[in-house]
Amino acid sequence: MPIWLLSLGGLLVWTAHFFGLYLIASIWLTTVTAGVVAGAFTMACLAADAWILWHTAPVRQGSDVDVVDRWLLALAFLGAALSAIAVLWQGLPALIVV
Repeated sequence: MPIWLLSLGGLLVWTAHFFGLYLIASIWLTTVTAGVVAGAFTMACLAADAWILWHTAPVRQGSDVDVVDRWLLALAFLGAALSAIAVLWQGLPALIVV
């Protein structure tokens, strides 16, 4: 996977989750189905963030990675961490209701 895609991965997950929740809410409105689908979608986005966090963790970075790539991986880690917090915050109402 290209490092630039990994660096933008967390922000892409956050964007997809944001628009996905609005799509789910506009299709099913306030039904129980909307809560279940939004909860499942939130869990899938959190799993994607966890995958990015696992692959960009500072512990996993070897000494053979140059300075620029190490900085990009750290940026990707922070972006995925921010995305995980935002996805959890946006999906929390659906997870509480379900």
